[in-house]
Amino acid sequence: MEENKMGVMPIDKLIISMSLPIMISMLVQALYNIVDSIFVAMISENALTAVSMAFPIQNLMIAVGVGTAVGVNALLARSLGEKDTEKVNKVAENSVFLILVSYLLFLIIGLFFAARQILKRSSFMENSI
Repeated sequence: MEENKMGVMPIDKLIISMSLPIMISMLVQALYNIVDSIFVAMISENALTAVSMAFPIQNLMIAVGVGTAVGVNALLARSLGEKDTEKVNKVAENSVFLILVSYLLFLIIGLFFAARQILKRSSFMENSI
């Protein structure tokens, strides 16, 4: 059986090997937003405004998803390390429930509150509808 790399690999190599994929992912997400803005700006100023208003909401959704995933991952790792299969099953079940709750929360916010408020308060309402 292969030994756990976190127990035997030097700290500096471990930090680089584990953080590099996350940094690349964050860079790709930022570049996606920038490139998206460039191409949408070619359409119209109103389109760029709409996309710019969506970016903070998109970042909030990503933050909730990543935060939930990190927490669940830590609980699962601890429970698997303790070989507590009952706790692993509970954590997995609760994580699925938590994902569904956060999905429904963002869905409700998007459908009932954010979309109406953005359209009411924006100067391009006539052009967007």
